[in-house]
Amino acid sequence: MDEFLEDFTDEAIEIASESVEAFRRNIERAGLELTDELKRDFQFHVLRQVNLLTMEFDFREYGRFKDMSLLRYSSHIPPIDAMEFFVDKIGLDKFAYVEGYQGKQVPTVKNATRRIAWAIAMGRRRVPSVKRDYRGTWYNDGKMKIINAAKQRVRWRASEWIAFNLKKKIETADL
Repeated sequence: MDEFLEDFTDEAIEIASESVEAFRRNIERAGLELTDELKRDFQFHVLRQVNLLTMEFDFREYGRFKDMSLLRYSSHIPPIDAMEFFVDKIGLDKFAYVEGYQGKQVPTVKNATRRIAWAIAMGRRRVPSVKRDYRGTWYNDGKMKIINAAKQRVRWRASEWIAFNLKKKIETADL
């Protein structure tokens, strides 16, 4: 068993890195924005112990939470930074008015962005649930495809290794 695990460690690293790339492709296919932050959040570790070889994937929760179908903000405030990013992305001209400014008073851009983001966050807190339509999840479907492909590769590699070593044992026994 030790020989197999030693031989298979490099292939396990290859499977894990391909799996991380598959998760990234699944996110893009689902229409979520694959930011540099999200790319860095995908990590893998291949751990070798005495009779065990383990592949672990870490997402630091970011990718999973980006795909939530129901958001609840009843006990805490939504992330203001994310709301400010949203306001900047949409553009100040898309909002009818800025909270706290009367009539034709022109706010500074930075202050206006912060005020609109704060108003959106408070609105989300007062009405805590945001439900989006079901579009499937990139996480569960993708995860199962990756796991099934990895299991298949392990089976192929194990059967190759067993056949090779069985042949070697038979040849040495015949001599």
